[in-house]
Amino acid sequence: MRFIGTYLQTLDPKGRLVLPARFKRFLTPSDQDTLILVRRDDCLFLYPGTVWDGIADELNRLPRNQKTRDAIRSISDFSLPLELDAAGRVTVPREFLTAVGIERDVAVVGGLRHIELWPRQTYEKGKEHRRASSSEILDEIL
Repeated sequence: MRFIGTYLQTLDPKGRLVLPARFKRFLTPSDQDTLILVRRDDCLFLYPGTVWDGIADELNRLPRNQKTRDAIRSISDFSLPLELDAAGRVTVPREFLTAVGIERDVAVVGGLRHIELWPRQTYEKGKEHRRASSSEILDEIL
């Protein structure tokens, strides 16, 4: 599963977002039932359920200590399961949108194994910085 590409979209007044068709094609039938929304950094991540299961398994394999418990609680504090409706939309709760500064205009960005939701202006402003900071890594693999 590889989510790539950037799509500029607008939320409807209820906070619903239509997933790009190219992204929906990568979702298995069970992934369409549940997507996991995670607030991380300055954006929101959407993980297909099958990918999220793998992350949960990784967390379960970590040593049982305070750092692991705190990490799991932190994820629980800032995560929520969402359903894709019949029209291919997800409803993103207002508190998640507000936390990262998304009002109406959204950049929907492929993150390979997840989808990122950014305030469009913030994402657009960061293009040159991302290009410059990723140059060394991309030179090695492209």
